[in-house]
Amino acid sequence: MEKQLQFKKIGCSNCGAELIFDPGTQMTNCNFCGSKFEIEKAQDEEIVKPDGILPFKVTKENYEQAVLSWLSEGDYTPDDILNSTVFESVNGVYLPMWLYNVKYHGNWSASSGYKRREEYSEWSESKKKMVSKTRTVIDWRPSSGQCAGDLTIIAFAGIGKGIKSDIAVYAHDTSFSRGEMKPFDSKYTIGFNLVDFTIDEHSTWETLGKMQSDAQVKNDAKNRIPGDKYKDFYCDVIYDKDHPLRVYVPFWITYYKYNDKEFHVYMDGTTTTRIRGMRPEDQGRKDTIKKLKLKIIAIGILGSIGLGFVIGLISCLIQKGRFKINMIDNDKFYVPGLIAFVFIIIATFIFQKYKTNEILTKSKSKRQEILNNIRNSSE
Repeated sequence: MEKQLQFKKIGCSNCGAELIFDPGTQMTNCNFCGSKFEIEKAQDEEIVKPDGILPFKVTKENYEQAVLSWLSEGDYTPDDILNSTVFESVNGVYLPMWLYNVKYHGNWSASSGYKRREEYSEWSESKKKMVSKTRTVIDWRPSSGQCAGDLTIIAFAGIGKGIKSDIAVYAHDTSFSRGEMKPFDSKYTIGFNLVDFTIDEHSTWETLGKMQSDAQVKNDAKNRIPGDKYKDFYCDVIYDKDHPLRVYVPFWITYYKYNDKEFHVYMDGTTTTRIRGMRPEDQGRKDTIKKLKLKIIAIGILGSIGLGFVIGLISCLIQKGRFKINMIDNDKFYVPGLIAFVFIIIATFIFQKYKTNEILTKSKSKRQEILNNIRNSSE
């Protein structure tokens, strides 16, 4: 009989997500919408003891600093977002995953293409004779082989109300060394939220685990195909799975609102190098840059037309030596104007990029200054 553990469970009244937590954890916020919980409404909950847990390596302070650095790099991120308190009440969360140790073996087939150069003759109209040329052709040959190996697959098993589907996609990209996974101990969960298992190991394998395995196996098989190109690829594989393990993997997941719009930030709980999310955008800065672009382009076009006309006119007057000019018949009138037009368009583009970068750099410098002040105040 599977051992049961005693936890607390609470449902978010806003998004419906259900979270469980150790009784010693004073959870106050929902990871999936940011709403505050009324902790006294939590109920007792028994859960099946998981097989393993990947402990948090990234602290809350590490997470906040990494997110602030990430926000400081956005072109249109509002400067005041760095002074926001939206990340201060965030808890880390353990997501439920089925871990599959899989052996696979199978066969693949494909048509392998081999490139070669060949010579051929073609009539040249300019030379009035047949000339020799070369071209690349591909010779197609059938190829086949076997593939076999071992896989470690983790698949998200906590899909439910309030939990976005893109979280599952993000969670599947998690990687870790086998030795980092620890036998489950509730001491690792103190201070963090957990999402309960809502999908059994069989359904998770069919919907998520097998898909990941197929992708890795096909990639392995494709690397074995000889030749320069391939087509008509087919792979037939059989999986032999060990009994899957019920494990928890750590994440920092934050949903927050800025100017009544929802944004999110995801980060792996074991490394600060993998951040995914959506940054708010300063619409005022975007409008300023858009107006600046239109203004500079308009000035550039008008300036190029005017300058081109003046240069062309002067050139024509000099060449004719008189003021009566037949501009239509004088092709040389247009050449200086065209050169001036191209020159000013290029100069306009460069100037527009310069002014845009000046605005963006000023904003980034301001955010970097705010970030440095935050870092200094926390030391």
